[in-house]
This record gives sequence, structure tokens and C-alpha cells, in this order.
Amino acid sequence: MDFKGFIPAVLAILGISSFSEKDGRKVLTKEEKEQLSVNFSEQFIKDFEDALNAPEANDKNSRASDRRVAALSAVLEQTAAQLAAVTKERDALKSKVDSGSSDAADKEKRIAELTQRVAVLSEMAEPDNGKPAAKSSAGEQAFNLADDKQLGGMPGLMFSLERPYNQRARAALAARKGLNFMVAEASAMDFSALKEDLGAFYRTPWRDRLQSFIYKLPSLESVFPLESGYQDLATLVNIWLGDFSQAQNTVGSNFDNVVKGSYEFGTETLRMFSVMFVHKFSDLAVLEKTWIGGLNREGSDPLKLSFIEFILVETAKKLHNEREQRRVNGVRKNPNPNVPGRSLEAADGLYEFVRKKIEGHMDPTPDGGTSGKTVYQIKPFKLPRITPGNIGEVVFLGTSMIPSHIRDTGDLELYMPSHLLPLYHKYNEANYGTNQDYKPGLMCVKEFPGVKIVPIPNADNHCRLIWSIAGNIKLYEQKPGEMLNFQIEPVDWTLKVWSVWKESVWAEAVGYKYTNPAEMDGSRQLIWANDYDYPDDYFIETAPDANPSVVLHGSVITAANSKTFTITDIEGAKVGKVVAIKCGASGENGVTIKKAGKFALISADWTPAVGDILRLIKRADGSFIEVDRSSAPASAFVFPDNETSPSVAGATVFVTGANTEATAIESLEDANIGVVYTIHGAGSEFASTIANGGAFVLAEDMTLKEGASIQLVKAKDGKFYELDRVKA
Repeated sequence: MDFKGFIPAVLAILGISSFSEKDGRKVLTKEEKEQLSVNFSEQFIKDFEDALNAPEANDKNSRASDRRVAALSAVLEQTAAQLAAVTKERDALKSKVDSGSSDAADKEKRIAELTQRVAVLSEMAEPDNGKPAAKSSAGEQAFNLADDKQLGGMPGLMFSLERPYNQRARAALAARKGLNFMVAEASAMDFSALKEDLGAFYRTPWRDRLQSFIYKLPSLESVFPLESGYQDLATLVNIWLGDFSQAQNTVGSNFDNVVKGSYEFGTETLRMFSVMFVHKFSDLAVLEKTWIGGLNREGSDPLKLSFIEFILVETAKKLHNEREQRRVNGVRKNPNPNVPGRSLEAADGLYEFVRKKIEGHMDPTPDGGTSGKTVYQIKPFKLPRITPGNIGEVVFLGTSMIPSHIRDTGDLELYMPSHLLPLYHKYNEANYGTNQDYKPGLMCVKEFPGVKIVPIPNADNHCRLIWSIAGNIKLYEQKPGEMLNFQIEPVDWTLKVWSVWKESVWAEAVGYKYTNPAEMDGSRQLIWANDYDYPDDYFIETAPDANPSVVLHGSVITAANSKTFTITDIEGAKVGKVVAIKCGASGENGVTIKKAGKFALISADWTPAVGDILRLIKRADGSFIEVDRSSAPASAFVFPDNETSPSVAGATVFVTGANTEATAIESLEDANIGVVYTIHGAGSEFASTIANGGAFVLAEDMTLKEGASIQLVKAKDGKFYELDRVKA
């Protein structure tokens, strides 16, 4: 520290013109040290006294002067604060006692001393160039514009760059230096966050606070980078390089005859999907009777803006959650005019993006048209269906099939649905847990430590494994903060609110665009995946009051309709592929299929109960053929009565028998590793039981009464592990 710069300030504080000397050295007296202890620490005083006798440094750098000014300014500020405090004490004493008292006289004397010091320090704090001390370069250096966590590096929640208004302040300061930071526009969300920072939370009583219990989902932005400033149909250019090197062949060769290598440019045409939020607040006067009266700050005004503000803050959380779900599970469906759409149909998500690159898609062109050709860019790996008993083998096989010159770079990442990650850890624990070198919970492929495993949040029920180079897959937006840039328009006694934005999940490089999938060998792609996504026994919900769509998955479950809906077609069904329709609601809200039209070839009308399944296959002429129809557990195999070790050979769904005595199932004979077995209960008296122990690893003991069921899988250790259960 430059203690020399503090000498004028210390002399001013002590009210002396020079320091005392002892044995030829400058020293501080005991009284002077006590006086300085008011402003400085004991260590500072000791180091300062030592520096008094250090040789003079011949430093003409302007920074030393700036540091001196900053130091003097700090002491000046502290001395001025002391002066204000003593003056306040003096005034208080005057109001109580006569101004001639000894206490008041002492305060007057102290005020005079401090006033003199402030005057001396004020003169010293002016730098030679005439610039105010507050604007010295030392102050500018302290404000760190490069800090991406806090505004200028200043501590405290108020200056966090998570706050949108701090982001805009940083962008404005950077713009003066010729730098450009992309930030979101101001919105109602900023105002609400600012009120919280300024203490609105404490000013609002708990009894007046409303709670929606909406909690934000984890963001895909923690996995894939987010880039802003992109328009729809933007062109992302990539390059594919051929083989270049060869043995030296200069003797007797012509240069042009041995030239080799190729550069081939490819493009990805980025699709940005337009999404909107539209709402209309009406009949808000009714809230006066249903809403807490103390929060009605608008009186008789029909527009309750304080309530609307709260609703929009909670709506922002919901919009965030819907976007995160859409980024993973979304499937774009072009809207119908004057018909509200579903949130997951507003844009394609990660898994739909990969599916189209595997199954083929019409390649768009930068002018908004199409090439007229269906192209294929990802050749999927033919891997076993993932089960708790084989997930480790599937991950190993898939990773080993990626070209080693990419796999061994250390930049390859495996994007695994979050619900599969615990199964992968359990698999490794069961197979390697007895090995002393085994380390649990490692986030990499065990056999390939250089391949990082990254869980995909909000991806329940997906089974697609995706490998790619880190940073290749990205999230895109046109303008930061557009989703929460709410436009508000009062119309009569109503309030219209809306916002419009663009979003996308895309990759800079997917793969060479083949028109014939048979020509693909997997060597010219930068994204790899297994050959299926949703398992066949998982059913996705269809839209109510509409024909089911199997564009995303061949197994669908019907939603609750406003009235019984007659299915006349299955949208997206492909010729020769089996589709399954499961009844999700029956009765007045259910569905039916008549033996007519495209379903004229089925065996009879289908009027299902909840859980009934109809499997169909589409012919080339557009009609559907019935494969089978079933109702669980009616179609399940039945265990023999009183059987404690029933066989599960040849099937996966079973029902316990009509036991005549207490029956405890101790094992399942003929079970295969990795196969999921479902056991339904029957009856209540002498219902079969399965204990948590022996051959079974359960969450707790299970009693298989009628209506109850349990799913079990056999692992390599010979034990059956519980996956799920339904209690009676």
C-alpha cells in the first residue's frame, strides 16, 4: 500500500504540521496513535509509522496521485460523517442543558477541530488536473464492467445481473465504450422485481399476500447455450472436410496428379417458431366480492390493476414453465384461425427436432420455400429397448458406435433424459458396486470417461439418447425478453394483454443431407441417437374433442371430451405401422369408433371403458384393419391359486389367482433379466402378498388386492426391483 499518500491526511487529522522524531526516526506519539485509532486499524497505524522512515519513491506515475486522491476522499468522507455526528450530539446537549456547560463546550471544541480537518482535506482531495476526486481513475478501475455476475462488481443482491434493470444499466455503460451487450427490454416483470428489492415484500402483510404455488422448472439453458438476434430461415453454415494427407509422393509425380482433399459446405436453415400469449381481463369488479378487500387499491375502478400486476407476475412463471416443456417436448402444429392452440404445439422441441432429422423432413430454403425433397441427416443406432436391467449396456454400445476421432476428443456429450439417469447409476452400482475402484454417481459414460453425461430436464418418458459435440445444439431467440414484454390495452371495462416472440431449438451442424436413407453410413453427421423415443407401452394424451394424432408417437390415450366423441380418422398414421388407442375417459366424456367409413373393416363398434386398448394398422387405401382389442387386466395371464413361485414365461402381464389361503409370493420363475413384469391383484380375502426382502427389493411390502398392481424388473443379481405400484 502507498502509505506516503496518506501523510497529508494523517497530519490534517492530528492537526500538526510535522511528526515527532526519536533517535533520528519519525514516530507517532501515544496520544496521536489513540487519536488515529478512531479512523484506522491498529495494523494500519503500525505499517504507516514504519513507512514514515522508508526511502522516498521516485514514482511520477499518475496512478499514485489518483490513489492518494481516493485515499484522501475516503478520509474526508469519514471525517465529515464524524463532524455531522458530533454536531448532532452538540445540538441535543443544547436542548437539555445550558450551552455554557462543560459537555457542550467539549462538543464545540471537537466540532471546530473536525471542521478544520474537513477544510484541509477538501483542499488536498483536489488532484492536479482539476478533475473531481470522485471521478479519479481509481474509482473507474474499481467499477468492473467485465463482471458478468454483479453490476460493476458491486456486492449485494440489489446489484445482481440477474436483475433485468441492472443488465440494461451495464449495457448502457458498455455502449459508451463501444461495446454491445444484448439485453431484454423493460417489462412489468422488472418493476415487480424492483419493488421486491426496495422492500415491497416487507410492506405487504402476510395476510394480504397471494400464493399461486407455481415454481419455475429447471431451464434447458443450463444445458444448451442461448443465442439471440436470429430471424426465421437464417442460414447456419457448416463445412465437411474430405481426406487430405498421404505418403510423400514428390519423386516422379506431377503436382496436379496427386492433389487430394475436398471442402464441402453444408447449411442448416434455422426455423424460428412464432409463439404468443393472449389474455383478456374482464368483469374485474366481481373480484371486489371474492378477492381480499384490503388489496383493492383501485376503489370503484373496474380495472383492478394491482390484481392484474400480481396475475401477470404469476403468468410469467407459467409462461417460463410452458416454454421449458416446449423446448423438450414441443411438436409444432400450424394454428387454425380463431381457434386457441395448445402450448406444446407452438414450437418443435429437442426430441421432435431429432426425430425429423432421423425420419426425414422437407428441407426448407432461405427464401421460405422448400427444396421439394425429403432429406435424412441422422442414421440412428439399432440398440435394444432400454430397461433398468440393460441401460448400462445400451449406453456403452451406443457410445462405442460413434467414430473414435470424435468420441475421444473430450468434447462429446451424451444427453440423457433425466428420469433415466437414476436407472443408469443403479445399473452401475449393481454391476460394479463390489469393485473397490468403483465411484458412484459419476456423470460420464463409465467405459468412456471422456464422454460427459448431461441430463435433460423435463424429459420424463422419453427414451431417446442423443450424442453430440458440446455447444452444437443451441437455443435460439430473436429478441431477449420478448416473451415478458407484455402489451396492455384497456378497452371499455376490459384489459387486453398480449406478447409475441420467436423461439427455437436447433443445431449448427446435424449431418449431410441424404435423399436416400440407404446411402447413410453415419460418417457424415455430428448428432447421433438411438432408434426410438417413446416406449410402446407409454401413451401420450390426445387433444379433447378431436381425432387422435399419432404424428409424435404411435400409442395415444384419449382425453376427457365435452361429450362422447366419435373417432372418424387417426391423423398421421403411416401405412403398415401399428397404432394403439387407449381409452382415458369413458361414459359421456369418452370416445367411440363406429364400424363404418375408414373403420369399416374392424370387427365391431368400439365403445371402450377406461384402460381398454384398440390396436389398428393402416392400409394403403386409407382404411384401418383391427389387430386386436384388449382390456387390462382382462387379457392378462392368471397365476395358479395359492402359488408362491408362479412362472412368468411367455407373458409380461399377470393377475393373481383366487387364493383359498394366505399366499406370499417368494419368487417369479422363468423371468428374464431386464423385462418389466406387471402383476395385478384379484380379490381381497387371501390376497397375494410380496414382502420387501428375499428375491424382492420393494419400497415397502405389497398386498395385491383387487385394483392394486405392481411393476417389477429382474436385474443381473437375480433380484426383482420395484418400478411402480398402484394401491387399491
